[in-house]
Formats: sequence, structure tokens, C-alpha cells
Amino acid sequence: MNISILPHVAKACIWLIVFLMVMPPPLIAQTLGGPGIPSLGGTGLGARDILPGSPVVTNPTAIQPLAPPQTPCPAVPSRNLQSVAHEGTTLNDFWPMEPSSVLPASAEERMKQERAEHQKGLALTDPLQAGQAGGKGLSSPLETQVETKPRGLGTQLETKLQGLGTQPETKPQGAIQDITTKDFTVEEAFSQFSVLHGVKGRLQQFGYDFFDTQATSFAPVLDAPVGPDYVIGPLDSLSIHIWNVPDQSLNRSYIAPVERDGMIVIPQIGAIPIGGLTFSQAERAITSRLSAHLKRFEVHVAMARLRTIKVYVVGEVVRPGAYEISSLATVSNALYAACGPARSGSLRQVRLVRESQLMAEVDFYQFLLAGDRRQDARLQSGDVIVVPPLGPVAAISGAVKRAGIYELKSGIRLTDLLQLASGLTPAANHQRCQLFRLDPGKGRVILDVDLNAVVDTTGKKRPTSNGSDLVIQDGDYVRVGSLPTQVANVVTLAGAVKNPGPYEYKPGMGIRDLLKPDQLTVDAYLDSAELIRTDPFTYQTKVISFSPKALFDSEKGNDLPLQRMDQVVVGTQMRPPNVVLLEGEVKRPGHFTLETGERLSSVLKRAGGLTNNAFPEGIILVRESVRKRQQAELDRFLASERQRLTAQSASYAAGAVGVPGGAASGQAAEQQVLALRLQQLEAVAVRLELGRVVVNVRSIEELEGTEDDITMEARDRIVIPQPPKTVSIIGSVKNPSTVIYRTGLNFEDYVQQAGGLTEDANKHEMYVMRANGSTEGAYVKIKEMRPGDTVVIPQKIEAKTPTLALWQSIASIVGSVALVAAAISVIGN
Repeated sequence: MNISILPHVAKACIWLIVFLMVMPPPLIAQTLGGPGIPSLGGTGLGARDILPGSPVVTNPTAIQPLAPPQTPCPAVPSRNLQSVAHEGTTLNDFWPMEPSSVLPASAEERMKQERAEHQKGLALTDPLQAGQAGGKGLSSPLETQVETKPRGLGTQLETKLQGLGTQPETKPQGAIQDITTKDFTVEEAFSQFSVLHGVKGRLQQFGYDFFDTQATSFAPVLDAPVGPDYVIGPLDSLSIHIWNVPDQSLNRSYIAPVERDGMIVIPQIGAIPIGGLTFSQAERAITSRLSAHLKRFEVHVAMARLRTIKVYVVGEVVRPGAYEISSLATVSNALYAACGPARSGSLRQVRLVRESQLMAEVDFYQFLLAGDRRQDARLQSGDVIVVPPLGPVAAISGAVKRAGIYELKSGIRLTDLLQLASGLTPAANHQRCQLFRLDPGKGRVILDVDLNAVVDTTGKKRPTSNGSDLVIQDGDYVRVGSLPTQVANVVTLAGAVKNPGPYEYKPGMGIRDLLKPDQLTVDAYLDSAELIRTDPFTYQTKVISFSPKALFDSEKGNDLPLQRMDQVVVGTQMRPPNVVLLEGEVKRPGHFTLETGERLSSVLKRAGGLTNNAFPEGIILVRESVRKRQQAELDRFLASERQRLTAQSASYAAGAVGVPGGAASGQAAEQQVLALRLQQLEAVAVRLELGRVVVNVRSIEELEGTEDDITMEARDRIVIPQPPKTVSIIGSVKNPSTVIYRTGLNFEDYVQQAGGLTEDANKHEMYVMRANGSTEGAYVKIKEMRPGDTVVIPQKIEAKTPTLALWQSIASIVGSVALVAAAISVIGN
């Protein structure tokens, strides 16, 4: 070893000793630290292993979430008008009413069925309920004690319910309240009364739907900013960022939890007591401690994780119990975690109790109506939120913007109730407002209120309305009427005008002001128009004719004055086109518009003529005017015959009185015959085909210029059939049927094919009806038969006397003659 380098080695050792004495221990650990040196965060990694810019977690529990599991809120059953039910003596005693088909007869069966269905659903979906049912003893982080109480309509209704023997139903601890057991007394009572007064929709209690959202969990409030007055406690975590320190080992971010003793630990700095301090005080304490160790630095302190606190929600809530919620939560957060107040609970008197002292009283109407949360106080661990029973309530419906049932405060007036309902609608009738009130002495009474004395046209309260502004009481029901839909100041213009419809009526208005020449259409009839006037008191109609042309040409003084509800009707010169219908074997069947005086042959030509399969001899022409005339004649004939037969029947009935049995039976037979004749007359009238006009057509060329080429009329119906190949035989034959037409066969041949005549056939009245509708009755046996003919054999009706009755009559006559002869012989002797 060279001795000359020893001084240099000694000199280096001296400088190394000096450097180690001057350098801080953390820097030595960071520079020389290895796997065996514990890290600042206690994670087992060396100081070299810590990534630049990554936060140092001083305690692993500082980043663990504090979100306690929450049991889902019970499902809220749907309530509509059909679910309104009688609640036995309780509801009928408070809201007397007549039975209605809209309301079910009983609510108890419905509630039992819903309760059973709900319990089955809880056994499958609710782990807490399923654990209790199965006996496994599952515990829940929520210490919930449920108590169901009767739903009351304010103080009066609760007193009445208790007097009627309604007892609250208590459930065991840990059970979730079955929401289907709620009676909904308030809504049921008002709905039963409002249905009878024409209210279609069911009135709902205001504000409770806000809590009906079925959240599966209630997460802590994480997005709310932490104010300077936030009190720091155990399980809170702080995020501390330090930079601009000469010592590079301290330029880091730390996440430090608040220990149970209220201390936080910052490596190389030590423990700092901040428990119980506000956030601003804790920030100053941390800055003060860093100032004692560091000469130059910058620091920023923020909340990293917020602790949870335990609060108690009791009273008239859906699910009362103990809840662990975020330390930033307010009264509304805790109440929402408890699924909100029950329908029997108050929304305007929610109380916050801390250490047996009333700290705040929250009116949720301020939040729901105006979004004001100034009363929504922040909670602390151990706070108790009390929801008292529902206070006085009143309902309002009709022409208001938000109809419903509202909870009242002391001294509330009608204008305040209108303000809760967001005011009147534009269609509200200020003179039609009724207040239904429960009077202990008189029962149910009605008060008419003139809203014009209470509010102005904009709906604001009048300064001098105290006398007319009634104080609302518990159970009041206000109904605001609507204006009638009929327009008061209106006149109407109709007919051949360009802008028909209603117009504003002004005093002194005339027809000239309503009907102008430029308003008439081209086809307007200027010679005559009508003014239809309706009396507004008697509603009788009067028609006044006038000439628009003369009115326009005359002076202003000849104008006709108008009145309210008048209607001016201007006719048109155009007539609707006359249309005929062609069917069957024509080349272009369908509807055709007639020209004036157009004939049958012209219409057939316009339809393209007849097809090769047409049978013009069997043409069917049905005319509407002929049908109406024949129907009128038939009705007149039937009426006269019915009257004649009825008179004969009455005469026979009168003659049978006091007559011996044989003659009386004969009279009864005559009455029966008349009744049968009347029935036969009715049957014949039904079978008649009315409106057919007989026309002889062989071809269009032969038809032109003949008498059968008749002038067509509107709504005529023309049918050209196919050639028939049969002959029909009907009437008094043994086998009425339709047979094939054969050339050379005569009348009797076709009758024989139908089996021949019957005994009651009338041989003298036989006739043949041709295919074109004409009838031939003379010498029918020698007539030529054609395809499509119909042979009609009428029935012969003769008076027949029973054989026994005939011999009885002969014996009576012979006996009478013998008596006369004997008498003459005696007298002669």
C-alpha cells in the first residue's frame, strides 16, 4: 500500500463523518435505505420504492370506505280512484256518504290480500325479513324498531278513530313496516267525498311522493363541500399536501386518519391533536405544528374520507330506527334514509332533538315549494329526528294549478291555501268557489266564497280581504269552479264564405260588419241568405231572410243589426251532381254522373255497352223516387186493411157476448180467421220488392228513341244480369222448385215438374212473372215460357164448415120446420 495516499484517505473519512453528522436521518434512510428499511407509510417498501407524487398512507384504514349497507324501502302500492274503499264505521262515521259503484264495498279484504302478497315478496327479496323467517338470526346494521299506528286526519280524526276502538298494530323489533297495512285514511276520506262532487282524479297528500323513490341503498354524502365549521372526529381522514420544503423527503402528500383519541400522525412531524376542532381550527393547528419543524414550506389540508354518524329517526315514518349516515348529512338525508314520513306523519313539524333539547324544527313545505333548505340542519352523532303525527289538513281541487291535500299551520287562510296550490288557473271562476266544512253541531255545511273579494285578477291577495279571507279549519274541502265553455260574445258566419266560423260580437254590430263582399266565394248565392237568431233567454230560434246583393247595394242605414249568438248562413248556387249506379254485365260498371235529361241508352253507352254475356231482357231498374212512392202507398193500404180487419174482429167479439156456446164458438172462429188474414197481409208486404221499374230492353240500338228509353234520375240503380237458364215454380204446388228451362215445354209441363197443383190451388189466379219484372195472367196455359220466368200459383181460401157442426145446423132447421107445421095443424083444427 502506498503511504502517500493515507492522508487523502484520512481526509475523506473526516469529510464523511462531517457529512453524516450534518445530514438528517430521513435523508440517510432515503439515500441508503434498502429492502430491509421500513417505509414511511409502513407498507414494507423502502424509501426509494415510493413513487414520486404518490400519497403516503399513514394508516391502511384511512382509505377504507365507510358505506354501511341499507335495507331497501318497501314498495309503495299504486293508488288510484278504483282503490277507494269504505273503511267500515271509522270512515263512514267521519265522511258519511251513499254507496257508490266506483268504491269497493270493503277495504279490509283488499288490505289482507295485499299484506299476504307483500309478505311473500319480502321472503324472496328482503334478506333481513328472510333471515328472521328462516330462523338464521341474520343481523342488520340498522337497529330498526317498527310501530304502525292508525293514519289520522289531523287531531279531530285521530280522536275519533281512538274513540271508535281503533287500536295500533305493533310489530316485533327488527321487522320492516309493511306499507300495505296503511289505511290512507286522509286520502280515502277526501276521495270518497270528492267523487260524489264530480272529481275524477283522486286527491293525493302533497309532498309524500318525494320519498316514494325506491332507492336500493343510501350512499353517504360525498359530493358536498366541507365548510370551515365542520367538526372533525374519529374515523375522519385528512389529505395533507406539503411542498416547497428544502428537505425533499418532506415534499409529499399524506392521508392521515383521525384516531379514536383525536390525533393524526404525520411521519417525521409527529402526532397532532385535532379531534373536536372545526376544519378551520384543524388547518391552523397542522400549519402551526409544521412551522415548528420546517422553516420554509407550503401546505394544503382537505378532507379525504368522512366518517359516519349514528342518528335515530322515530315517530310517524315508514321505517323508524337507527341509521349510520355521513357526517355531512342533514335532517332531509336521514329522513330519506328512513323512507320518508308515513302518510300519517307531519311534513311541517319535523323536529331535531340533540341531548334532549330541541335544536331545530324543519318545515319541508319550504323546501318542496321554494327550494329553501336553510332549516335543514346538519346532524351530529346521537341526534334524534322526530316526525310527529299529521297536523290539521285541508283539501283543494278544481280550477287550481296543483290540487291536493295540504297540511295546515295555525291561522292559515283561504289565500294561503290557494298559494299552496300554486294559485288559480286561467279558467277559474272567481264567483264559483265553495268550501265544505265539518261543523260538530250542524254536520257538513257549505259556504259560498266570492274570490273577487279575496284575490285580484292576477291571483294575488287583496290588501283589504281580511273580512272575506276565511280561516281554514281542519277537514275543510275547497272546490274552485271553472268558467263555462260556451263563448258569450260570439256571432257565427257559415256557408259559402271564405272564412267561416265564430267572430267577436261588438255592440252596434251589423251584417255589413260581419259579411263583406270579398268574403263570399264564387258560388255564393247573392239573392237570398238567412240570419238565424236565437233568443238568449228562451233559446227559441227565428229565421230572417235577406238578400246579400241588395244589402251590398243599399246604404248603411238598411243594414240589419246583429245580436249575440246570431248565425249568418250564405247559400251556394252549385247543386250536387246526379249520380247513377251501373252493375252487372256492362263493360265499365260503377257510378256515373248524369247530364241534364240524359236517358237510359246514353248511360249504357257511356259504360262501354253490354258485354257478350249480358241478358238485357232481364234488366233491373230500381228508382228511389218510385220506391218512396210505393212505400207510402203500401203503408197507407196496410193501415186501412189493418183498421178494417180490426174493426171486423171487434164486431165479432161484441156479437159473441150473451150468445150460446155454439154461436160463440163460431164467432171465435171468425176472429181467428181475421187474425190469420192480418198475419198473411203482413207477410205479403214484407216480400214485396219496391222501387222496380219495368223496362223492355233487347239491345241498346233497339232501345234508343223508344218509350222504354226513359230519362234517368239521381240515385237510379241499373243491374244487367247474365242469361238465366231456369224457370221457377212457386205457390200451391206439391214441390215448389226451380227447374232447367227446356225449349218446347209449356206452362203445364213446368207445373207438372213441380209435382202438380195442390187441392187448395187457385186455378183462376195463376200468372207468370217475366224476367224484366212484368206479369202476364191471361191465358197463361198457352203462353210461351222463357228463361228466367217465374210461375206463381196462388192459394185458394174458402170458408169451410166442420161436418158435425153442419149436421147440427141441419137438424136444428128441420126441427124448427116440424114445430111450425105442427103449430099450423093445431091452429087449423
